[in-house]
Order: sequence, then C-alpha cells, then structure tokens
Amino acid sequence: MRKRALGFVVAASITASLLGIGTANAADASLNVVHGIPGVDVNVCVNGAEAISEFNPGEVVTGVALAGGAYDFKIVAAGAGCGAGAILEATGVVLEGGKDYTAIAHLMEDGTPALDVFRNNVKPLDKGVARLTVRHTAAAPAVDVWANGSVLLTDVPHGASATLKVPTGVYATWVSLPGDYQPVIGPAVLKLAKGMAYQVYAWGSGSAGYDFAVVAVEVGIR
Repeated sequence: MRKRALGFVVAASITASLLGIGTANAADASLNVVHGIPGVDVNVCVNGAEAISEFNPGEVVTGVALAGGAYDFKIVAAGAGCGAGAILEATGVVLEGGKDYTAIAHLMEDGTPALDVFRNNVKPLDKGVARLTVRHTAAAPAVDVWANGSVLLTDVPHGASATLKVPTGVYATWVSLPGDYQPVIGPAVLKLAKGMAYQVYAWGSGSAGYDFAVVAVEVGIR
C-alpha cells in the first residue's frame, strides 16, 4: 500500500423512490450500494433495468427497498445502456426479505474488479453504543485498523470484515500496514451516534489512491 492521506467520503443517500425500484415494507430487503472502483463512473442495472445512473467512485446509495428474491446485477460504463458490455455482473443474487445488505463494486488485492454482497447486522443496540463494521475491499494486502490512537484490528486480510460494539462519540480512524502506526488510509474523523450501525469500507488502489466509504444505518435502541 502506498502512503497517502485522503478524505472521508460519505455520499448523499438516494431513496428507493428516486431509484424507481419500490417502496419499503416489512417483507422487503434493504440494499445499500457502494462504488469502490477508482477512475470509472458507472450505471447500475438490476434485472435489466437501470437503477443508479452516473454513479461515481466513493459514492454510496442507502436503503433501496427490494422485494425478497433473486436479482441480477450488472455494472456498465456511465452513459451506456443495460445491454452494453458489463464491467461487472452477478446473477441470481438472493436477497432475503427483512434483511439488510450492502453490494460493493471494488478491486481485489491484485486489482481485478469484483462485486460482493455483504449481509449486515441491523439488530437494535444498547443505549450509548454504536455498531462498527470494518471491511477491507481495497487493492491492498493485510492491514491494521486504528481508532483514537489504539489498534482495533490487526492483520486484516483483503476481503475480511469485523464487527465491533463501541461507545458513541468521535473517532479518528485510519489504516496502517501490519505492525506499523503510520496511516496509509486516512486518518478520517467519524462521529458514531447511538442506535446507529456503521459500515466502513477501505477501497481504492496504490496507483489511484485509497479512501474510506461509509454506510450508516439506523437500527434503534433496545
């Protein structure tokens, strides 16, 4: 990983009604989408229909309501139709009603584009804590994850994720090479609120630079 301090990206949410996919009910799955491939703007197609257009690297779409079932996802270059050649595609992806998922287009450790779907823990939390999930989806080897000067996770390989319950508050977060303190991604300031679950994605590449993308989901207090 090349050492480079970059900004903290939390893109504006786009509602399901704007996407034209549907309105939420208890039987729906909730889908978040993250664009983690540097240098290319894309359109996202779902079951052959354009769902997200002009999607830029680092942007996040949250809370898209989809009826439970199997879906075909296809990512094409921005401005191209859904019949164009795919940059990435995944067919028969099963989304269970009532569950929360995040799909991320990103680079594998060797720089190969990939599309992965993660299921998220959205159970309510105790008062005074937030849920923090860290996912390594950058074209980079294993890393350590830091918050406020203390190491949270060590030697996290590409593709791995970990979920922690942490006190609410403001955290300076960054990623370093294993056994080192010096940031190679970040630092970034993250404010964690009560009743919220946060997914932090490390994305990018050594040649294009690295960054964080964050998905925030309100899960409530039990």
